Amino acid sequence: METQPVGWHVQTWGQEGDGSKLKEGSSDLSTNMHVHDLFHEDAQGLHQPSQPWWRIKVFVWEPVLFGTWDGVFTTCMINIFGVVLFLRTGYLVGNTGVLLGLLLVSVVVLVALVTVMSGIGVGEHCGVGGGGIYSMISTVLGGRVGGTVGLLYVFGQCVAGAMYITGFSESVAELLGLQNQWAVRCMSAAVLLALLGINLAGVKWIVRLQLLLLAVLAVSTLDFVVGTFTHLDPEHGFVGYSASLLSSNIVPDYSPGENFFTVFGVFFPAATGVMAGFNMSSDLQRPEHNIPVGTLAAVFTS
Repeated sequence: METQPVGWHVQTWGQEGDGSKLKEGSSDLSTNMHVHDLFHEDAQGLHQPSQPWWRIKVFVWEPVLFGTWDGVFTTCMINIFGVVLFLRTGYLVGNTGVLLGLLLVSVVVLVALVTVMSGIGVGEHCGVGGGGIYSMISTVLGGRVGGTVGLLYVFGQCVAGAMYITGFSESVAELLGLQNQWAVRCMSAAVLLALLGINLAGVKWIVRLQLLLLAVLAVSTLDFVVGTFTHLDPEHGFVGYSASLLSSNIVPDYSPGENFFTVFGVFFPAATGVMAGFNMSSDLQRPEHNIPVGTLAAVFTS
C-alpha cells in the first residue's frame, strides 16, 4: 500500500528529465491558452481550415491579449486627441490668452498626472483586476463605493461618446456643406451603429481601428501645424506668426458669460482620456507593467 505512492512520487518528480518535460508541457499549455499577438487569429485560421471563415474573421474565438503600445498607449492617445482638442483649442486661447491658456493646460495636465499616478499606485499595491476603474476603486474603497463610482463613470463615458460622435458629425456636415440639424443627427446615428458593430466584433477590431485612427490623427496634427506657416488668409484671420499678433493675445479677453472656470470645464474632458488604459486591464498581457508605461508615455507625448 505504501510503495505505490512512493514509487509514483519517485517516477514523476524524482527524475529531472521528466520534471523538465512536465514544466515544458505546462509552459506550452499556458502559451496556447493566452494569445499575445493582435494578428494571431488570422494566422490560426490558415492552419485550421475547419473553422468557418466568418468566425475567424469576425468573431473572437481565441483570447487576444495586448501589450503596452497597442493596448494602452494607442488607446490613451486616441482618447486624448479627441474632439475637444481639435475644436476647442482656439476657443481656449481666444478667451484666456496665451499665458493664462498655458497655465490652464498645465493645470489640466497636472490633474491628469495626479489621477494617473494614483491609479498606478493602486495597481502596484493592490493589483489591477479585470474591471478596470471599477475593480481598482472596489479594491480600495469597497464594493458599494466602487459600484457607485463605476455607474457614474459609465454614464460619463456614454456622455463623452455622444459628444465625440456629435462633434465628428458636425465637422463632416460642415465640410460637406450640409447645414441641416437632421443631417447631423442621421450621420451621428449611422456612426453610432457602426461603432456598435465594431464593438460586437470584438476588442481586436477596436485596437486595429485605433492603430489606423492614430495614424490619421498624427497626420491631422502635423497638417494643423504646417498650415500655420503655409495657409495664410488675412481676410479670414489667418495672418501667420508675428510679434503684434502675440502681444495682442497675451492677456485674456473673455466672451460674454465666460470666465477661467467655464473655459476650464470645456477643455478638461480632453484630459479624461488618460483613464482609457486602465479600462483595458482585462485585455493586457501584463497590466501591472503595461498600464504605467503606456499611460505615462501617452500623457507626455500628447
